[in-house]
Amino acid sequence: MPRLLFLTLLCPALFACSSEVSVSIAPEVQITAKVAEPTIPELDAEPEPPPDPTRDSSVSEDTGSQEFGPIVGPEYTQPPTNTSKPPTATPVVTRPASDYTTPVAVDQTRLDPARMGIQLHYDYDVDTWEYRLQQIKSLRVNWVKVQAAWEWLQPNHGGQFDQNFRLFQLHVQKADKYGFQVMLSIVKAPDWTRHSNRNEDGPPDDLNQLGAFLRLLLEKVGPYVDAIEIWNEPNLRREWTGSRPISGASYMELFRVAYDTIRAYSPHITLISAGLAPTGNHSGVSVDDRAFLRQMHQAGLGRYADVKIGVHPYGWGNPPDFLCCNNVDGQGWDDQPQFFFRQTLRDYASIIAAFGGNRQMWVTEFGWATWEDYPSEPPDPWMTYNSALDQMDYTMRAFQLGQSRADIGVMILWNLSYAEERTVYDRIELAGYSILYPRFDGSRNQRKRPLYHALERRP
Repeated sequence: MPRLLFLTLLCPALFACSSEVSVSIAPEVQITAKVAEPTIPELDAEPEPPPDPTRDSSVSEDTGSQEFGPIVGPEYTQPPTNTSKPPTATPVVTRPASDYTTPVAVDQTRLDPARMGIQLHYDYDVDTWEYRLQQIKSLRVNWVKVQAAWEWLQPNHGGQFDQNFRLFQLHVQKADKYGFQVMLSIVKAPDWTRHSNRNEDGPPDDLNQLGAFLRLLLEKVGPYVDAIEIWNEPNLRREWTGSRPISGASYMELFRVAYDTIRAYSPHITLISAGLAPTGNHSGVSVDDRAFLRQMHQAGLGRYADVKIGVHPYGWGNPPDFLCCNNVDGQGWDDQPQFFFRQTLRDYASIIAAFGGNRQMWVTEFGWATWEDYPSEPPDPWMTYNSALDQMDYTMRAFQLGQSRADIGVMILWNLSYAEERTVYDRIELAGYSILYPRFDGSRNQRKRPLYHALERRP
């Protein structure tokens, strides 16, 4: 759900002026948009999406356009599930000159699709979900990542398996049917499991309730799941609010319950520790991700030899080859190690080695945002540093860098389609990362970022 006033998201300039580092990773949101009569798409436009069966027919008096709310409405009837599958083994800122000198020749960029994926939002009806899968299929990546939001799947009580949960089951089955490997990220305990500080997302008070949820989740979708990330960015208060302290040791208590539950079901599902938000220490807001990863190892992470290490190496306005710190006067977001893709990977590898480990890191989120062609001001000035071509160039180069290293496994790009008219006009940061974006003419037709074309057309 949107956190529009969250300090870490909307005020990174404040943190960049101190010795601390800001966070710029946005949460999942309910996808909404304005809808009008379709127009004839241009050559680079997406074909018209399937009609939305839950669209509200009310008409806005000022624009004449139609609004629709949740894509999955209360009257939506779902098709039957598949038969069981047997288990298997701000103001525009002038962009400073860059000394980045390794642009990618897209037509020569050969990448291994088995190590590539993209994140997709979960709250779609069946037809729209399949349409999104078709769009991802064109990118020739093997992985689809989706959050298993516990609060959405079981909003009222434990053991609940109704509309949302069944829809999620259908989504995972469909992704498997399309030939994708599916990665789930377990997140967001529902309010009935948390009896204090429920204004933000967080873990449950009783970890046994998490175990029960995971057992039911695996019963319903386990045969179709290839990897599970255990929570998301627990070094952020907005992801770890509740009765448990925000620390690597506290996270490892949750991790152990999840690990034991999933391993009791299957020895084959790849397990990944939570990707941490690249950030510094801010009282009541976040814990430095490097320190948090050390705390996780001190609390026993190294004993789990079959677990991959999750990492979210965002680059903000810095090219992927750069190491900290390449300060440009007046630019910002370039003076701390957490702002650099390659530096984050290097620091995490050093921490893993320092604790005697040699396990792979899996990049469960990464990407570069741009606000080019959007009719609103960007949420942060740094988004003006990146053009759409920079987004393409940096991302393709990042895939190359990751695949050149034996200690990097799968890399999940954030995100496919979170840019919609509402998220752009409301200046929600996740819209900058999307590789599909609206035409801003009231239609549902979308345009493709150069990055989409580069992934689609690579050899």
